[in-house]
Amino acid sequence: MEPEVAAVPDEGFAEIEVQEDEAMEVASSTSEQEVDEVLGGPKATVYFKDSNPGVQGRGIPKDEVEQIMQSEAYQRRISTCHLCGQCWYDGKFQPGCHECGGFPLTRICPVCDGQCGREWQRNVRLSHSFHEAHWDGICGLPPEMQRAFQIRKLTDSSEDTLSEGLQDLSTS
Repeated sequence: MEPEVAAVPDEGFAEIEVQEDEAMEVASSTSEQEVDEVLGGPKATVYFKDSNPGVQGRGIPKDEVEQIMQSEAYQRRISTCHLCGQCWYDGKFQPGCHECGGFPLTRICPVCDGQCGREWQRNVRLSHSFHEAHWDGICGLPPEMQRAFQIRKLTDSSEDTLSEGLQDLSTS
């Protein structure tokens, strides 16, 4: 008998079988007051179809979707490692897990090991997509000093330093 494996849900999507995909309607707003700052055009409302064909779908305004995406419950769900199940949002991670990468949602600058004082933010989407930690940030040190740190990391042959260097290469 096969052992049961606990599946970690993927970014809040329902795991149901849909008989066929249907196009979603997008109703544009005609009011000039409602301009989408990101797209530079009119705001839109997305309609979805319920699995019950007798029930009319309801429009969810973009503002409401954004509010849901900013909620603590959504952030906690989306910021959870797919490999080990640790919640980065709660400041947790699993040592040795590739997707966690040794840190929760932020980490010290991997280029200079925090000498510049800057924190890098986890790129949650890429971390999930590649099951490997990915970080967004810029080292605050001048390029010459950054190169010196990189050379030092590459020339130090200890196993820990090589392992850290490989991790830094994959996350920068």
